[in-house]
Amino acid sequence: MGFDIVLLGVLAVMILLLISQNRKRKREAEQLVNSLDLGADVLLHSGIKGTITKLVNDSDIEIETTPGVKLTVVKQAVRNIVAVKEN
Repeated sequence: MGFDIVLLGVLAVMILLLISQNRKRKREAEQLVNSLDLGADVLLHSGIKGTITKLVNDSDIEIETTPGVKLTVVKQAVRNIVAVKEN
């Protein structure tokens, strides 16, 4: 009986840790999306690198991968910001 209680306690702690890590990951992703600005060099989840040239709307951005090649992608496709260019 005592072993079952310990096992349930350990399971509960593991579940709480997983939930807190998931919340932290969501918060960090939301902060990344909110910090996107013109001129930032970004890396997409697909591995494409580019520079933000236009904020299309609340959920989309336009990036330029090479001169003349522009892609419109959703903000959530950005994995991280590589660099922010100073004007």
